[in-house]
Amino acid sequence: MLNKKRSVNSLSEKLLKDSYLLIEPLYSEETINAINSKFDSLFLQQSDARRYVDALDIYNLGLLDVIFTPKLISLIFSIIPNAVLYHCHSYEINGLNTRPHISADNLLDGWHRDIDCIHDLSNNNTIQHVSLFVYLTPVGEGDGAFEICDKKFGYFPRLFKNSNFYRILGGKGHSFLFNRTAFHRASPNRNTTQRRVLKLSFQSKNTKMPVPDEKIKSYDKFFNLLKVKDKIAKNNLPLRHLFGDKGVNEVSVEKFLQEKSYNNEVKILDDKELCKIDCEMNLKAEFKGIARDLIFIKNSIHSKIANKKG
Repeated sequence: MLNKKRSVNSLSEKLLKDSYLLIEPLYSEETINAINSKFDSLFLQQSDARRYVDALDIYNLGLLDVIFTPKLISLIFSIIPNAVLYHCHSYEINGLNTRPHISADNLLDGWHRDIDCIHDLSNNNTIQHVSLFVYLTPVGEGDGAFEICDKKFGYFPRLFKNSNFYRILGGKGHSFLFNRTAFHRASPNRNTTQRRVLKLSFQSKNTKMPVPDEKIKSYDKFFNLLKVKDKIAKNNLPLRHLFGDKGVNEVSVEKFLQEKSYNNEVKILDDKELCKIDCEMNLKAEFKGIARDLIFIKNSIHSKIANKKG
């Protein structure tokens, strides 16, 4: 059921509490079909098990304004007022997989926290890293649905047995936000369908992140994201801010959003109980999860110390 429109703060609070948030579809079926149609040729040119269309591709296809609607832009800035993008791409994964396509070999059946999130433990009551997913193909049972656990992150890691697990199923256009520091995984895409999603990740522009290395191929998408900034119209302040223009501040973005009457009223889908699943973690998995959290905490602390020294 659709609830009444929620306030800005309640979105952030709910993401912190529940780790994810189902929202109304951000695009019509016609728009999703148009996006898919333009993506098709780029995906067909690739043969990897996981194929990408990155931010520069999206710009070159003329889809930047189609994806970054006033509603989406205002939603992002309502959650994090000085938001910048970290991910902006679509990816497609093969079917007939028996294992998750990410972190399958981590001894936790693919469950993980995103290790590139340098979490500020001194500011644990504020949402810091958010991803928006839009399913571009229907995702049912066995289609590689996104799964998430509300196992909290902090100095004293919580056991899985005290946590809830959710599987997010939905049709084409199904949209949701999630806290990137939450435990999550991509379930195996066991069916024949090639699963395709749009992924946008954002965080505060003050967030300290690992320095991207141009020699590492996986950073290509991030460097292409930065290239888009110089192609955006000078007067489109929110979009330039999102793509990393340091000359645009959050005050000018807020003024722009108010003057243009951007609509940030996104409806929340209250289907949490329908998404809940049973996920048994044995004692060995419990200790592995705690160990991974302790390593995550150690890395976050070391990164913060290194940033202060720098």
